[in-house]
Amino acid sequence: MSGQRPLIIVGTGRCGSTFLHRVLAFHEALGWLSTFNETFPRQHWLSAFSRLYAAPLPRRMKEAKAFPKPFEAYRFWEEYLPGFSRRQSPQVPDDLNPDWLDPVRSATARILHFHGRSRLLVKVTGWARMAYFDRIYPDASFLFLQRDPRSVVSSWIKAGWLDVTSAPGSPGWQWGEVPDHYMATWSDLGGGPQLSTALKIRLDLDDIAANSAQLPGRVQELTYERLITEPEATMRMICRFAELEWTPKFERVIEETEFYDSTQTWRKHLTDAEGDRVIEFMQRTESAATEPTRAPDSETTSPDGQA
Repeated sequence: MSGQRPLIIVGTGRCGSTFLHRVLAFHEALGWLSTFNETFPRQHWLSAFSRLYAAPLPRRMKEAKAFPKPFEAYRFWEEYLPGFSRRQSPQVPDDLNPDWLDPVRSATARILHFHGRSRLLVKVTGWARMAYFDRIYPDASFLFLQRDPRSVVSSWIKAGWLDVTSAPGSPGWQWGEVPDHYMATWSDLGGGPQLSTALKIRLDLDDIAANSAQLPGRVQELTYERLITEPEATMRMICRFAELEWTPKFERVIEETEFYDSTQTWRKHLTDAEGDRVIEFMQRTESAATEPTRAPDSETTSPDGQA
């Protein structure tokens, strides 16, 4: 056991995980990687500045680019775990060199020390890396955040900073092999950028499912839609699952946070017909979902920066 009892948020990109990550980051027990750890991955003392996130400072200051905010910090992980950010195939426990384990555990322990927190909060999206993280942190638990695929597709296309819209098999496709049935469904429904994005989502979901099967009892599923419409009930459920105390201070954070209902925002970027096509693709591929090309195996010895 690492002693850090990480709580790790996973999901497809654009599923609302950044919002959940930043809300949970206010909990007094949870320490996290910041934008400073991303830029200076070996300067662990910079995590002392992460304490400012909970300080009563103006919101515009906390949103400034130079302010230390909770971050996925792929450059930090890549510094200690080469290959962490690869895109063409999921990361699995066999990818881990045993010599990497103590240094990365020590690094996150020092980050918690300087942050003044007892437990580690992590967010990764895309390939789940759950069994991979389990090899590093056997005491980790996982939150799997799901969202309406129409919202995810719309958000990905709007964001535009990572290519998820190229046709599978084209030079721009970065996400590895595609099962024949998925490719046939993509073609049958007309292909195009929206279905390419839906295909990337399906591959992520398959990988999360395969990882979750390796970790019974340690994965809590939740939806972005419930988080937004029932924030207190959802956050209490998360705290019970993660064995985090529901404190008066954290309760005030939830009461004061704006949980903006964006469940219909996809309609600004997709027509109803396009949304229906995304749903049909997800339904047809779900019925044929299989293990990804390299399924995690928690019994063996053993980067994709998305928001």
